[in-house]
Amino acid sequence: MNRAFLISAAMIALAVSAEEPTVQTYPVRFTDPQEAAEIIQLMLPSTNNLQIQAIDRKLIVKGTAEQQKNIQQMLSELDAPPKNIQINVQLDSSENSVKRTARGYPRGPVTIRNGEIHATIGGRFRNQRTTVNETTTQMLVAMDGRSATLRVGERVPYAAWLVEYGHRYGYIREAHIEWQDVGSFLAVEPTIVSPGLIRIRVIPELSGRLQDGSRETIQFTHLATEVTAGDGQTIHIGGFNQDRDFNSHFFIGGSSDDESINTDITLTPHILE
Repeated sequence: MNRAFLISAAMIALAVSAEEPTVQTYPVRFTDPQEAAEIIQLMLPSTNNLQIQAIDRKLIVKGTAEQQKNIQQMLSELDAPPKNIQINVQLDSSENSVKRTARGYPRGPVTIRNGEIHATIGGRFRNQRTTVNETTTQMLVAMDGRSATLRVGERVPYAAWLVEYGHRYGYIREAHIEWQDVGSFLAVEPTIVSPGLIRIRVIPELSGRLQDGSRETIQFTHLATEVTAGDGQTIHIGGFNQDRDFNSHFFIGGSSDDESINTDITLTPHILE
C-alpha cells in the first residue's frame, strides 16, 4: 500500500479523533451551577453538539477539546471565590424630650368659713427640654452577595409591639411570641455590582431564642433601604423614617408623646483584596 496514503489516512484519523467529544466533570463551589451553565452556553463561540448538565454542585460537560478548554477558562472566572466586604456602620441617635413641671401657691388671703378653706390658687408651669445624643460604631465583614448582621439593641422593651407589627404586615402567623432572649439587629447585604462599586441593602430584624429553645427571626423587609456606594465612600441612609413609630420602638425602645427620636445610619464599605 502506498506509504503516502497511509500517512494521510493516519492524519485524517487523528484530526477526527481530536474533534470527538469527551465528557468532563467540573466542580462548582461558589456560584449557582445552573446559572453558570446558562452563561457558558450564551458566551461560548461554538456550542455545536455541546451538552451541559448541572447536577448537585458540578457541571457535566460533553464537548470537543476546544469547547472543554473554553469552559474551563470561563469557570475560573464564574466560580471564583467571592470577595469579602468590610462595612463600618455608625448609628447616630438623638432623643429630644420635654418635661413639664407645675408649682402651685395661694394668691391672696386664705380664709376659713364654716370649717372650709377658701383660697385662690395660682401656679407656675415650666417646660424643660432635654436632648441626648448617642453615637455607636460597629464593623462587620460579609461575603459579596451574602448577608451579615449586627446587633443594635441588647434590650428590646417593646418586643411585643414589634411582634404585633410583624404580624400586622404578614411576616409571622402569631401576634404573640414568648421570647427567652431577643435583640434588634440590622441585616446588611453587600453586592459588588462593578469594580469598586457596591450595592448595600439594610434590613431591620428582630431575632432571638424562644422558650422551647428554637430560634425566630422577623425581617421587616418592606422597610429595607438600598444604596450604592464606592469602595471607601461614606454614605448616609438615615434610619427607617418612612415609619417613625417603628423607628422609635426598634432603635430606642419607644417614646411618649413628649419625646421624639431620630436615628441616622452611616455606612462605609471597603472591598478586602
